Amino acid sequence: MTWLMGDELANDRTYLAWLRTGIALFGLGFVVAKVALIVQPDPKVLSDRGLYSGVGVLIVLSGAVLIVIGYLQHVAVAKVLKRDEEAPRPRWPLTITVVAGAGSLLLSGLIVVTT
Repeated sequence: MTWLMGDELANDRTYLAWLRTGIALFGLGFVVAKVALIVQPDPKVLSDRGLYSGVGVLIVLSGAVLIVIGYLQHVAVAKVLKRDEEAPRPRWPLTITVVAGAGSLLLSGLIVVTT
């Protein structure tokens, strides 16, 4: 039974690694979207501002996709580990995934609105 708990914790750590990577992509996407303004603060001179914003939004949304994939992988492994048990699955991975997905949509909207 002790090895099962260790496997569950490893599954949780793996999900948190997916989450951390997705959140890092949120930050990278925001920076890519705003780097055009840092490099050239005059919006009249910059012709590729839309390109930077589009790529930034794409990176932010790919971070959300990574988090969802990590959640799906977490659920699949949890089902295999709990095949013999009747204990309920924890809700925190789903909650974190939903919040991160909503955050990525809000951040993408912010990037689009401010460019």
